[in-house]
Amino acid sequence: MEIKKKGKEITIKKILQRGETYKFQKSNKSESIFFFKKPQIVKGYSSKTEDNKHILLLDYDSCDISVVEEDVKMLQEENGLPPAYLFQTKENNYHVVFLSKHSPREIMDLMKYTHIDTNFYDSPLRSKFRSWVLRLGDKKGSKKPKFIRILDIKRKPITDFEISSAHKKLLSGVFPKIIHPNYRYFEDNLSKLNLQEYETA
Repeated sequence: MEIKKKGKEITIKKILQRGETYKFQKSNKSESIFFFKKPQIVKGYSSKTEDNKHILLLDYDSCDISVVEEDVKMLQEENGLPPAYLFQTKENNYHVVFLSKHSPREIMDLMKYTHIDTNFYDSPLRSKFRSWVLRLGDKKGSKKPKFIRILDIKRKPITDFEISSAHKKLLSGVFPKIIHPNYRYFEDNLSKLNLQEYETA
């Protein structure tokens, strides 16, 4: 990028690279121009349930698997959460899914026990749907999430939390190798959930 100033005139010369774009912002006090890579549009599933609660979704980037396992252990021991579903998106990148249902405030409190990507923590504030989303398909540089295993470190009876039947059914359809724990009578027997398209780097 080349910037030239002559008198009161400033000239910015920038050759956009492949996949780059720009954004210009102007307010009463300042003017700004940003150059960045075009975001990808990917499809994912929302944390929100039919009765306006949320399941707990966790997103880890550049993180050792031992950190993820310790987070899950803490959540299960300290908060009585059910078995967790572990997925890998690429080397050292993971998704974790708990099917227990919680309020948005409870979800954010639970996330504070973890070492998830900081951008994921407050991502609902940047979404008009106000929910957390994990992708289902491919994106550039990363394949479709791969189911690894169920994490049930606490080895105790199944949780007393209500379980989202719709999310359980979605996971079964997309990842047929999953063998779910026996949630007995704790499932909510609801069927609707939201699939969303969203921007990612």
